[in-house]
Amino acid sequence: MPVPPEVVEAMQRLRAESVSANTRAAQISDWTIFTRWCDRVGRRPLPAGPELVGWFLTEKSTEVRPDGRPAYAPSTLTRWVASINTIHSLAGHPKPGQAPAVREILRGIARTRATPPARREPLLTEDVRTIVEEMRARSSAGSWPDRVAERRDSALLLIGLTGAMRRSELAGLLVSDVRPHRADGLYVTIRRSKTDQAAAGRTVTLPYGASSATCPVCAYWRWRQVVDVWDDTGRGGVSALLSGPTDDHTEHCCRGRAGTSESVARPLFRRVHRTGGIGTSALSGQAIASMIQRRARQAGYAEEFVAMLGGHSLRAGFVTQAVRNAASAEQIMTQSGHTDQRMIALYSRQHAGLHGNAVTALGL
Repeated sequence: MPVPPEVVEAMQRLRAESVSANTRAAQISDWTIFTRWCDRVGRRPLPAGPELVGWFLTEKSTEVRPDGRPAYAPSTLTRWVASINTIHSLAGHPKPGQAPAVREILRGIARTRATPPARREPLLTEDVRTIVEEMRARSSAGSWPDRVAERRDSALLLIGLTGAMRRSELAGLLVSDVRPHRADGLYVTIRRSKTDQAAAGRTVTLPYGASSATCPVCAYWRWRQVVDVWDDTGRGGVSALLSGPTDDHTEHCCRGRAGTSESVARPLFRRVHRTGGIGTSALSGQAIASMIQRRARQAGYAEEFVAMLGGHSLRAGFVTQAVRNAASAEQIMTQSGHTDQRMIALYSRQHAGLHGNAVTALGL
């Protein structure tokens, strides 16, 4: 007996919901690239055979940028094939990218482009301290809108570093995800992440800092105060709050804080307009990456280094700093959520190469 059409539609809808909204958006974007190429060459994209997908990959692999570099990395081409496979599967067709011929083409492209992957530079503890101090010096000499942006960016940098968070995790935080703990600092729930598509969630702990200037809990409450006042009284309340004497950050403001239950989903890190207005929507991952680069540039870092920074620099900075400070892989993974110690070893080789290395015992 055939499955009723309405059940088939419901099944396809549930299968589409098996991945995050960001992943689904990326799949649609990839599929659009393929369908436009098919329109150009006069072929039907659905269903597509292995020969058509192979033709698509071969042509795209030869495209170059104005500087002569390949336009698309092998990982991008592989992702396109995965998206093509997904769309075919949802439509009830065989996956053309699983054919041996397509897999061999992908392997051939990867072998001809055997270059190390570009990785983001980590921001270590001293880097974040330098950037935060520069931000605060600038904002203290500026207007209250400058102080709004400083409070947000300081909280984002310090929470991102201590929480070993990806930019998508920072962007997805709600006010209700942060719970104060009298002894430990803050418990932050990460409801979904890149490696947690099922949204099982995990909790990271942000401890009180020894210095009030770089205490992530203080930074959180300074930004939370602005968010609460804005949501309660708007521009006038925030202007009154931040137009007075500037905070010299010599005293902790985080002790004895108590949280309240939230019935409204309020994004924690939001857009801040140059006039000081705070938006209702969350910052995007790209906006977080751009902020990190902009703040590092303002702090005097070389442009070559700034160009290698991004949203992942805070997570990479946590792991690298922890390795350099002799934390064990298990301790690091407790906070970072990594499930494979080889990733920790990768950070160690790239940015803490002398830690635990016998080369230091050669006596040269």
